[in-house]
Amino acid sequence: MCSAPNNRDSRRVPQMHKRSLHHDYHGRGIYLVTLCTEGRLPLLGHLTGDTPDTAIIEPTALGNEVLCCWKQIPEIQRRLAEQKAAKTGQTCERDITLIVWQLMPDHFHGILFVRKEMDIALGDVIRGFMVGCTKAYNGASPSSSPLPSPSPSPFSSPQICGAPDRHPDLSAPPVGCSAYSRDNRNPPLRPLWEKGYHDRLLVHEGQLQNMIDYVRDNPRRLMLRRQHRDLFIVQRNVRFGPRSFSAIGQVRLLDAPLVAVHVRRYFNDDQRRDYMNGCIIAARRGAVLVSPFVSEHEKRVRDESLREGLFCIQLCVEPFSDYHKPLGELISHCSEGRLLLLTLATGVAKECRITRDECSSLNALAESMAFQSSEIS
Repeated sequence: MCSAPNNRDSRRVPQMHKRSLHHDYHGRGIYLVTLCTEGRLPLLGHLTGDTPDTAIIEPTALGNEVLCCWKQIPEIQRRLAEQKAAKTGQTCERDITLIVWQLMPDHFHGILFVRKEMDIALGDVIRGFMVGCTKAYNGASPSSSPLPSPSPSPFSSPQICGAPDRHPDLSAPPVGCSAYSRDNRNPPLRPLWEKGYHDRLLVHEGQLQNMIDYVRDNPRRLMLRRQHRDLFIVQRNVRFGPRSFSAIGQVRLLDAPLVAVHVRRYFNDDQRRDYMNGCIIAARRGAVLVSPFVSEHEKRVRDESLREGLFCIQLCVEPFSDYHKPLGELISHCSEGRLLLLTLATGVAKECRITRDECSSLNALAESMAFQSSEIS
């Protein structure tokens, strides 16, 4: 019924550097920022721990420099604003609070709160942070190792990190600009970070806590992915009937009888309860539930089924990058081979909520897949 290509990573989908096209990045807001190392090299830390629940990231020397630069952002930006105000005679606001952050071997997540409108954009703040980290990276002594350890820098010690006169220069221009190339005695710095960064504006109720949980959960998620690598490689061109999907998880679930889950809006309470119970009973009898699981009631069917050790296929509207992974507890169910994510979409992911038309299309797809499954069985 289904087939997957031998080379499951044959077609790479570029990771999007997300931006909100209609947001003023000078303004007040809470942002989740993600930066990845150039080439996704694991320069920043090592995963340690005996189980996913005890997983932590042990920073390298360079990772500690990155953490130090991040923690200094509020104070340094405040000082730079004061200096600019003294020169121009104008009020400059740069009131930034760091909420939570997580260092990973090849990337960094941080949530920050811009409390007042700033005289500069968020991108200027993040570029300054990136330059400070890159300078630390280029302070490394020559080594034949492909992952050199940086030699001590003026801001590597925790005692020195808070010293007012020893902050790294986070106001310097980005790597690659003319300030690094006019003087031949100072060759361009090796890039630590890939170009650009990802940001996500937090605007919905409950989104902040979800993002905090996501950031803190990264080490556990990484260990699960490493323990079950085959289940988290994005598989391209997985066939089911006439359609070709990208998939994450156990593709053999497509070989089981499928039952679509679509809780209609017009159901009354009794109809809804009976329908939801019927879906779970079908799963207990060996069927795999398939749905986009968008509505609250459909998510309840999915979550209850997975808690019982049953099986689900979730249809997604967004394309999968090579680093795409399930959120929250869904990653645990995926690692156990009980959840499969499928998408027909290709290209670059967009930062948007699913529309009603997209939801209707995915529900129709789920019902079509269930019908094809019943015909074959």
